[in-house]
Amino acid sequence: MRLGGIAAYGVALFSVAYAAVYLGFVRNDPNNSGAAALSWTFIAAGAICAAFATGAVAGYLGGTMGSWLAAFGVTYSLLSATHGVFAAIAAVQGLGASELSPIDPRGFATFGLAGVWLLFVGLELRRRTDLRPLYSQLAIVAGVDLVVLFVATVIASTPLILVTGGLASVVLGPVFWAMTGRLLTASGA
Repeated sequence: MRLGGIAAYGVALFSVAYAAVYLGFVRNDPNNSGAAALSWTFIAAGAICAAFATGAVAGYLGGTMGSWLAAFGVTYSLLSATHGVFAAIAAVQGLGASELSPIDPRGFATFGLAGVWLLFVGLELRRRTDLRPLYSQLAIVAGVDLVVLFVATVIASTPLILVTGGLASVVLGPVFWAMTGRLLTASGA
């Protein structure tokens, strides 16, 4: 559980780092390949951390649903990490990531599947009477936000992408993962 807790803190940290680089450098200058590569590297690093953290959350929840959530969480995380590595390498090599990723089209794993995972986790956390209701509510809201972000990328709505993406990477995601880090590091060795 402790490794999963540390990994959850990593997800929060890399999410904020991604947002800072993307919003500060990439959005204003899409040709800044160094900043683009760094932002994609942060996506990949956060996703690798998420593979450990989602497995630990699932272990904390236990049971059949915990097993399913572990497989689902690790799968979406590794798909997202692969997307981040692919795009970072493309940026470094000056190839420019295509508008449609062959690995994670329109953020299907990074946003869509991650959002579905959070929704299920939030619903499972609601059953835990030893946790504050805010924790499950945050997971559900973060999950809905990510699903809406995926839809926003599919329909190419820049305003909706900026709102939901900003919430996901700066507020909802980091707060959820920081709370998860605290929960997991406090609950096991």
